[in-house]
Amino acid sequence: SGPSGYRLADCKRSLVVAMGLLFFLQFSGINAIMMYATDICTQAGLENAEFSTVMVTVAQLVFGVASCVLVETFGRRRLLQFSGLTMCLSHVGLSYFYWAQGAGRWAPPSMALASLSLYVIGFSVGMGPVPWIILGEIFPVEVAGAASAIATAVGWTSSFIVCVGFRDLQLIVGAAGAFLFFGVLCLGCFIFVSVLVPETKGKTLEEILSLMQCGAARTVKLAEACRPEDVEAQKLPCA
Repeated sequence: SGPSGYRLADCKRSLVVAMGLLFFLQFSGINAIMMYATDICTQAGLENAEFSTVMVTVAQLVFGVASCVLVETFGRRRLLQFSGLTMCLSHVGLSYFYWAQGAGRWAPPSMALASLSLYVIGFSVGMGPVPWIILGEIFPVEVAGAASAIATAVGWTSSFIVCVGFRDLQLIVGAAGAFLFFGVLCLGCFIFVSVLVPETKGKTLEEILSLMQCGAARTVKLAEACRPEDVEAQKLPCA
């Protein structure tokens, strides 16, 4: 039979993973990238920069669909790690590009365009869709609704903070500093996934909950209470 009697407190690691992934989804810098897409395309010398921005959105859709196949081939964890690293490199490339422009250093427009393209690929195949897939896999049914609500609230709150605070961040540290900030966060995302997020591909709910140590504390307490001499006297549910 499946797991039963779970409480939200039994699934602390699952909740941390869910909230962390949705936090990094918003703080990966996707809003900053989309805000600067037209500027990047203009700097790269493209004649119709606004049309190129539309194509960036289309590319997100195409690679997002492709991730449906890739996620079952390479697994959730690998795609998230790939996504974190590629987004980090993309932000570093854009940070250098805007810094070099202001400092009068070598900054080929192709670097900005390549960084933008790499970011779109990395985000679309990993950080964009995969957190939502994992969110539906790491909680028992008893707490899935409440846990998903909490994690989603974290995601929307993070989105609000990024949207409201990005312009101020840009004014304080400039475009180069803003992209470097998001690059550091993407590196943090890679570390977070590597340390806390297990691979869930091809695993049953029971196996995933075991990996996430869901209900581990409750199981230990019950095992300690279920000594043979106490079972009959206390009528403990140890079967």
